[in-house]
Amino acid sequence: MKYTHYLLLALCSLLPVAAGADAPAASTRSVLSPQESGYPEKVVQLHVSPEGKESLRTPVARYKNAEGRTVDLVGAIHLADARYYKALNRSFAKYDKMLYEMLDGEDMPEMIRISRKMEKGTATPEEIQRFNNYQNSRTSSTPGKMLGGYYAYMAKVMHLSLQSEVVDYGLENWVHADMTSDEFAAAMAERGESWYTLVFDTLKENGSSHSNSSILSGFDAKEMRRMVCRQLADSAEGSRSESRAIIISRNEKCFQVLDRVLAEHPEARRLCIFYGAMHLRDMHRRLLDRGFELQGVQWITAVRVD
Repeated sequence: MKYTHYLLLALCSLLPVAAGADAPAASTRSVLSPQESGYPEKVVQLHVSPEGKESLRTPVARYKNAEGRTVDLVGAIHLADARYYKALNRSFAKYDKMLYEMLDGEDMPEMIRISRKMEKGTATPEEIQRFNNYQNSRTSSTPGKMLGGYYAYMAKVMHLSLQSEVVDYGLENWVHADMTSDEFAAAMAERGESWYTLVFDTLKENGSSHSNSSILSGFDAKEMRRMVCRQLADSAEGSRSESRAIIISRNEKCFQVLDRVLAEHPEARRLCIFYGAMHLRDMHRRLLDRGFELQGVQWITAVRVD
């Protein structure tokens, strides 16, 4: 089985499993015009330095409307270098509202804050009970069971960090902008999809690619990162997954939340949508339909191969 094809889908479009106008200063290059950057056709970019060192980069694309309000699309991959997520954390605190993806993740910010109180010994018994119930519900959910162990294993093998473990979801400006598991299951069923057809269709779609039989042999972290980064850059040019519920239906939900935030919080001038990179091409079109114009793109180093 070609394990990396499932990994590619998971890295760029599936949910993270427990996850300011300024883009992160560290690990970025200068702002580029869409024509210079290749965005939005490219939502993941393989960069090779003059010294021949390879790295995988993801975009921060800024949009602005006639009212002067900005929305930044931050394309994420869910396994990356820890410094990538830490740089994002520094920028996230500067936004007025942060819209984030995570199936069943509406309680995540509160649970992070409770966990910090538990570490300090200041959490109430009721808070501790809520936290324990939350943890149990996430590990027993379909996404949790299918992806939690998989992400953790691949992070360990490739010497990378998990988005859900490094991104600071405890900030007060986070706004949940994703479906519940039940909503997502209903959206897939309406399209004749399921978790299992999603995985196996992705494997079938990429079946003509070169063999990845070595993905779990040898455990050379550097070579695995190089292979995955190159294939992510290739596969991110376009995929049938972008017409499926995992992208379209969840983006619809995200933009329902965005519309509500824009209407109910006129004081929010700087907004951000933090979603898997494969969601961004469809989100780009949705922002243009709402009168936003693309201003520029910065590319952030997410994975250093060397």
